[in-house]
Amino acid sequence: MTRRTITRLTATVAAIAALGLAVTGCAAGGASAGGSNELGTISAGTLRIGTTGDTKPYAYTQDGELQGFDVEMAKEVAKRLGLKTEFVTQEFSALLPAVANGQLDMAAASISDTTEREKTVDFSEHYFIGYISVLASTKSGITDDESSLKGKRLGIVQGTIQDSYAQENFTGAELVRFPDNNSAVAALNSGTIDAHFLDFPVAEDYAAASNGTQKIAINVAVPEFPVGFPIKKGNDALKKAVDDAVKDIVADGTWLEIDQKYFPDQPVPDEFQPTK
Repeated sequence: MTRRTITRLTATVAAIAALGLAVTGCAAGGASAGGSNELGTISAGTLRIGTTGDTKPYAYTQDGELQGFDVEMAKEVAKRLGLKTEFVTQEFSALLPAVANGQLDMAAASISDTTEREKTVDFSEHYFIGYISVLASTKSGITDDESSLKGKRLGIVQGTIQDSYAQENFTGAELVRFPDNNSAVAALNSGTIDAHFLDFPVAEDYAAASNGTQKIAINVAVPEFPVGFPIKKGNDALKKAVDDAVKDIVADGTWLEIDQKYFPDQPVPDEFQPTK
């Protein structure tokens, strides 16, 4: 065998080996190589998750990175399902339609599970229970008495639990709808509205940043509106997988670690205590 023949043979073997490695690498990615997509995600091997970007500490962007309680919970679920994550930030009111229409696999934005919402999407096992609050201008005359909202202009993010709750319980207030918290608080800062109704931890942050011009006037506990991950109706495989992941995250104490990172001062309901 000549040296040239040996060289050609060596090159051929190397090429075959490299091809084998490439094929193996694709196969290791599972569904990305055209394999099965048992969980029925939009893109095989990836969980496409819709969220907001301005609801600290739930989901917010800081130093160019999306983070927060809901974001970490969604990442932990995906990790346990062996999936990559693809986050899509949208206005809150667009999240459920996007899940229902199959544009998202699920949403993660502290979305409460309600009978009305269950008409369009399924919800995973619940992973949070919280408070909602009225953030008011200190000059508004709004107190901890809900009747003080009468005649006041109250901001709400369209499509939220606050929207539904205010329509039913704050009937004396004039409701002004916004696409997100930032635009509502900008209106509060300018005096266009007297108060804004939002999640308690988010209200806390805005109040702290207001230099004393805003206060949390009213707090409402909402155990009847537990939070879950909305999932497209009919995708039973993904729902079951997410349900099982959430149960494990709670049981092994991972949920508590994430919760205490973002809500160190809030009590932990019995249902979220570790059991392992």
